[in-house]
Amino acid sequence: MSKLKLALFALIAMLGQIAFSQTTTITGVVSDDNGTPLPGASVVVVGTNNGSQTDFDGNYSITNAPSDGKLVISFVGFFTQTISINNQSTINIQLKEDTAQLDEVVVVGYGTQRKESVTGAVSSISADEVTALPVVSFAEALQGRVPGIQVTNSGGPGTDPIVQIRGVGSITFASTPLYVVDGYPVGGLGDFDNNDIESISVLKDASAAAIYGSRAANGVVLVSTKKGRANGKVEFTYKGFTGFSDVPNTLDLLNREQYLQFGRELLSNAGQAEPARWANLDTPIYAGATQTFAQTDTDYQDALFQSAVTTSHHIDLRGGSDKSRFYGSFGYFKQEGIVVGTGFDRYNFRINSDHEITDWLSIGESLTLANGRRENEGEPGGRTSIQNTIRGVPYIPLRDPTLAGGFRSPDGADGTDPVNPLISSLLNTNEDTNVRILGTAYADLRLVKNLKYRFTFGLDWTSATNSDIQPIYFDGFTGNNENKIRKTTSTFSGNYFSNQLNYENSWGDHNLDVLAVAERQDFQQTTLEGYGERDSNTINVLQGTVNQTTSSTLSESSIFSFLGRVNYDFGGKYLFSASIRRDGSSKFSDDNKWATFPGISAGWNLAQESFMEDADNITELKLRASWGKMGFEGIGNYESNAGISTDTYAVINGQVVQGAFFQSLANSALEWEITEMTNIGIDLGLYQNRVQFTAEYYKRTTDNLILIVPTADSQGFQGNTLANVGAMENWGLDFSGSYYSKPGTAFQWNASANIGIFRNTVNGLGSGPIFGGRNADFGDTDITRTAVGDPIQSFYGYRVERIFQTQAEIDQLNAASPNGAYQVAQTAPGDIKFKDLNGDGQVTPDDREVIGSFIPDFSYGLNFDANYKNFFMSMYWYGNQGNDVYNALQVTRQGGVRLFGHDVAVLDAWTPENTNTSIPRMISGDPNANNRTSDRYLEDASFLRLQNLKIGYQFPEEWLGRTLNDNISKLTIYVSGNNLATFTKYSGYDPEIGARGNNLRVQGVDYGQYPRPQSFLLGLELGF
Repeated sequence: MSKLKLALFALIAMLGQIAFSQTTTITGVVSDDNGTPLPGASVVVVGTNNGSQTDFDGNYSITNAPSDGKLVISFVGFFTQTISINNQSTINIQLKEDTAQLDEVVVVGYGTQRKESVTGAVSSISADEVTALPVVSFAEALQGRVPGIQVTNSGGPGTDPIVQIRGVGSITFASTPLYVVDGYPVGGLGDFDNNDIESISVLKDASAAAIYGSRAANGVVLVSTKKGRANGKVEFTYKGFTGFSDVPNTLDLLNREQYLQFGRELLSNAGQAEPARWANLDTPIYAGATQTFAQTDTDYQDALFQSAVTTSHHIDLRGGSDKSRFYGSFGYFKQEGIVVGTGFDRYNFRINSDHEITDWLSIGESLTLANGRRENEGEPGGRTSIQNTIRGVPYIPLRDPTLAGGFRSPDGADGTDPVNPLISSLLNTNEDTNVRILGTAYADLRLVKNLKYRFTFGLDWTSATNSDIQPIYFDGFTGNNENKIRKTTSTFSGNYFSNQLNYENSWGDHNLDVLAVAERQDFQQTTLEGYGERDSNTINVLQGTVNQTTSSTLSESSIFSFLGRVNYDFGGKYLFSASIRRDGSSKFSDDNKWATFPGISAGWNLAQESFMEDADNITELKLRASWGKMGFEGIGNYESNAGISTDTYAVINGQVVQGAFFQSLANSALEWEITEMTNIGIDLGLYQNRVQFTAEYYKRTTDNLILIVPTADSQGFQGNTLANVGAMENWGLDFSGSYYSKPGTAFQWNASANIGIFRNTVNGLGSGPIFGGRNADFGDTDITRTAVGDPIQSFYGYRVERIFQTQAEIDQLNAASPNGAYQVAQTAPGDIKFKDLNGDGQVTPDDREVIGSFIPDFSYGLNFDANYKNFFMSMYWYGNQGNDVYNALQVTRQGGVRLFGHDVAVLDAWTPENTNTSIPRMISGDPNANNRTSDRYLEDASFLRLQNLKIGYQFPEEWLGRTLNDNISKLTIYVSGNNLATFTKYSGYDPEIGARGNNLRVQGVDYGQYPRPQSFLLGLELGF
């Protein structure tokens, strides 16, 4: 009986195996995500050589395929898919385009162009790269992705970064590129949801950017938002993540006992008495408190920094037919700041649609609505929150319920006056809110064969309000006796009209594309500011306040433009492009309103030549060169006119009346700032572009830079004027390369790297050197200098030689000095000996020199993406090499200027018993000016940062239908870490230093800048 059972079981198993191994014929269509067939796609049964290629219509057929097997579908430029057969006889597949791999079509000015036909310096990044980081602005997503672009963190949540394309473009004004969203030149980046972006193109050279001539001197960033799909169905997608952020590192500051030890040394060396409170620290910190000053040890950093939550939600609908397509989305983004009292949140709504009304008329629109709110970091007393944190006295508590406002700072008995950092963060309010409407509408008319006309209208409207409220408080030393309320409302509106004719034709090997555009853009901005005071903190509105003042402004400008462009190629081998644009700006006088901006480029695609036929592995080999001119008109609207001030009075007929006078000199000769750029590049693609490499050399010069020129008092004007008197040159090298693994394998990966090198030289200034960064808290000397022959904003100061050890060596130097003093008379052992660079026997301001530059030797990015079956991982690195930072915050931390909190390094300061140190003696008042600007505070801020690491899993589509719901097409979960590790020698919070406020003359000066947070996120993507 048992043998019969075994035989029966064996038979059943064999039948099961036969059934399991049944084969079938499979047919289907392979298309892209817009439904367009993909001819030549590979469809292979996993683990076999059994496969097929799709025909011209995307059809394929495979016989003898196991019914339980899997198909792998691949096509160059698209993500490879693996699909289970599951007894199906018809399987249609849609492949998702991998724009980073193929990128056959790139967005250029006023249209698109095939990548192989592009002759200018154009770089693109995809939607996945844009959303890899949880950042507010899409400009931040450019960091490390594109060679030749410097993106620098410049503040807390919601603050636009500093973006510079191929170097610094201006000395006086911001070198911000022109941003064009869906064809509309815009300003302000924080109102756009990165999930709505389809791609970004960066126009880096003049031939590519000159088409936007008037504002393209600093490069152009083109942003294309997502459109509908002609696939006959509606797709719903949800994307969300949440997580927390922290400050990556903190400083080692003095505790209570260390502070007292440091303070006694500091005051004793200056011959000053100890503060009165130090005689009895055992008294309660306030009346009725159980804790004394001697028992208090406040951690100011722990109070200032917080674990902050970041949350993002985005939903979109996408679909359409051949005649009508739409895309709509709603987004919410909230980012708490790692500094208490700061943060940013935003709501977004977008609707894009395109409709083919007839075979000769198409219309469409793009509309976004945004509402944002930013809580700003306050700067009481002109100091950042971080400066006040470092200065904090450890035995003083942060809070005191007996004081108005509830916060405590040192009072007169403590011999010092740092401000409690929580007053600006938690008590004061500095908040920006805005509502923005940005939209474009277009109509395309096919006039005759190959000739199209497009009319575009755009509207950009923003209403913004700043609320600055400083309530009544008293912190033990200072405060407000009234609630100070300041409200500033501004309204910006812009209109855009564009008329575009486009002719395209091909005959034989000849391909021609001709463009002609006439457009106009108008701007208007109004502001209304009101100020008032109350005797109570309960109501924060201006109505009913006392000491009210109001002021308002109105500013208007317009730009008219005419442009033309011709693109031509012969057989894909010989490429040519030329453009010319003429702009007129109301900002200049009648004689100088108009300027012309030409651009020309050419390319030779050697890979298409007959002599390259045997080079099977070379897909692309293109040489290209370009030249062009670009303009800059980012000055004030009325700078060429004489400024009129009403800050005066006149007596007429015995009556005092309002007066007016010219406060600045008019300059009717003020004209466009024009930049000329030359670019030479090579593009190489191997193995169906699985290996790509690009190298470029560029040179950009400006000979008529707009600078502020001082006017002599004898001319009778109070203010300065602007003139075209400067000259500057940038040159550099950009390199990028990438590798994509061979399609068809279970493990797919790609890696890319880029590096950008640029150098800057100032060739002309209207007068003497331009200084910046002067501040009594940081050595009372200038920190940067812009001078002819040097890089812009070079760090400028003294050189430290060593520390004086004995009075004898000081006396010897003074005796040998021509005026009897080598350094200041108060110099003593423990002070710094600065170098006498000019050899005149004394140390004077003439012994300063350029000691460093904020400009790095090179910047680079490293990216790696991989997926195995349904698992995926991406890793993104970014770094700078060779840039310096002037650590002005180190003066606060280690300077010993006055009795403030410091870091523990001052415990190693020079004393007669501790001479083997690099830190000079601590002496209040700094009589030897040890803290003057010098290389003592200059640090190498080179860094390599793991910007993002993302690991996730995409559930198989067949599992979703079998386990969850047939309507679910995508389910992805992931974890992401940002700013996970930074490798640097820099001693501050963050080596990435931008500029403080709008002062671009102090880039790379660390006054206590808001550090970039470290964050950990959990994300979900769901599609139907």
